[in-house]
Amino acid sequence: MGDPDKVLLPTSYFPPISYLATVTKYREIFIEQMETYPKQTYRNRCEIMTSSGKLNLIVPVTKPFGNHTLTKDITICYREPWQEHHRKSIQTAYRSTPYFTYYSDLIMPLFLLREESLVVLNEKILEVLLKIIGLNSLMQFTQDFIKKPENLPDLRQEFKPGKKSSGQKLQEYPQVFSHKHGFTSDLSILDLIFNLGPDSRGYLAASHKLQAASHKPIANS
Repeated sequence: MGDPDKVLLPTSYFPPISYLATVTKYREIFIEQMETYPKQTYRNRCEIMTSSGKLNLIVPVTKPFGNHTLTKDITICYREPWQEHHRKSIQTAYRSTPYFTYYSDLIMPLFLLREESLVVLNEKILEVLLKIIGLNSLMQFTQDFIKKPENLPDLRQEFKPGKKSSGQKLQEYPQVFSHKHGFTSDLSILDLIFNLGPDSRGYLAASHKLQAASHKPIANS
């Protein structure tokens, strides 16, 4: 059996809520950096809700070794002012939420960083998010690629745009544009933080209790 206190996760840019709900369950998280970098994932993008609907914020990246580039070698491209676009989009989307002003001083400086490495940028983002939520998870990075790890849960392929996480069941919570678009599940953790503030940790913890309840065996009738 694997270590119940450890989990293997992908790197992620302002991860989805289900990602952080997973983190609440483990004392130690290992971030995969030795994989061949995959396309179309949350490794370099996040989803927020705006007055016009869902918006993808994508970090432009460069693969120095083409399709054989490892995640640890992925570099960030700064030819276009994508950071300013992301910052302004988040401000416009969430400035009327209950906790935007409270947390913006921690979140907005992240868009001034000029990290070369995507993994390093995501690490610094996750550190701030863990601080805001109040989690003390230890973070480490893989040093080798193991296709089928035997000693810890492998969730490297669990979090993808358009895919519902099989490991989480998320409850509705107040969202600033729900009157226009209804409730949208599993957006970036930014949506939860700005809307729920200090209640975010309790929400994340409750989500895996729902998961456990949904996996209970059904008695035979």
